[in-house]
Amino acid sequence: MESGTHPSNFASEAFLASIVDSSDDAIFSKDLDGVITSWNRGAERLFGYTAAEVIGQPVLILFPPDRVNEEPAILDRIRRGERVAHYETVRQAKSGRLIDVSLSISPIRDRDGRVIGAAKIARDITAQKAAERALREAQAQLAAHASQLEASVRERTAELQQMAGEAQAFSYSLSHDIRAPLRAISGFADILLTDFGDRIPEGVDYLQRIARAAHRMDRLLSDVLSFSKISRQELVLEPVALEPLIQDIIGEREELQPHASEITIAGPLAPVQGNSPSLTQCLANLLENAVKFVAPGVRPEVKVYTVMEDRTVRVCVQDNGIGIDPEGQARLFKIFERLHPQKRYEGTGLGLAIVLRAAERMGGTAGVTSTPGAGSTFWIELPKAADSEPTRAIRNDTIPG
Repeated sequence: MESGTHPSNFASEAFLASIVDSSDDAIFSKDLDGVITSWNRGAERLFGYTAAEVIGQPVLILFPPDRVNEEPAILDRIRRGERVAHYETVRQAKSGRLIDVSLSISPIRDRDGRVIGAAKIARDITAQKAAERALREAQAQLAAHASQLEASVRERTAELQQMAGEAQAFSYSLSHDIRAPLRAISGFADILLTDFGDRIPEGVDYLQRIARAAHRMDRLLSDVLSFSKISRQELVLEPVALEPLIQDIIGEREELQPHASEITIAGPLAPVQGNSPSLTQCLANLLENAVKFVAPGVRPEVKVYTVMEDRTVRVCVQDNGIGIDPEGQARLFKIFERLHPQKRYEGTGLGLAIVLRAAERMGGTAGVTSTPGAGSTFWIELPKAADSEPTRAIRNDTIPG
């Protein structure tokens, strides 16, 4: 024991040495020339060298060939007394296996404070790096899949747009090429009935059937076109005053005139945010149904009113018609759904489907409350009228049906 050295100092140094030697991390030291001066068991387990094999050897034996240029820069920092913390790099074991490590390097000073070497702690982060690489690969694969999906969506969107264009062209064909012959058939049937009906009494019934069938087919094509147009076209939404719109509808249709039915507008009606042409179609269909579906001999009585909600307006059309049972109510707004025989109440089964689709395109919905034999109240619910500039509804390029 040196003179003046307290025994407890040796005990402390031995205790620290035992901690270093038992650490799971690789702990070793080197001098300023890069020569290894100490080596714990953790370093032996990590790199595969015994202390006898490496002490006195250059630390570069732990460096892969492509990493040897790191050592001069590290030594320069140590000579300046700097500490290197959590430096991630790669080192090489005795077997040649490459190891991902995180290094913490601290200067070693003598009693006068001069830097004489460095202490290194190397922690094996191979598993962490493998997980990071796996995550990057997964992210790259996900990005590739997302890119493929986007390309697929673009391709499918282009196909749908092409199909929508073809459907629109078909709609024009229905409008011009098919409806024109139907009107000709209906017109010639009417001429035969008017001018020659008394000469062919046995054929009058057949001519009337032809005229009615042609009229029904023309109405069906017209409703199909309306449904298709409402489903695809871009709608401009703006504040709409309901009373003038309803008055125009009543004035244009014979079955809504005072001599045929009684229609009351319980005003004032709250304005809505909608599209005037689409809203006209909705209300015209609801009013026509209201005066049509009444019991024989009953004068249609219809009341139109609005109910204000927080953000919406419900436009109601109340009638004194035959009413609808709950099962029928569930089917009403589906395309081509009819609850009554054609001979009793004419129709195409598209009127209410058009109402619902148009209401949805305007940001609303439609529905009914009814009691069999006690009338019905059909309604469309739309946003309240806004004070802002007109807005555009979302374009819908799906194929109807």
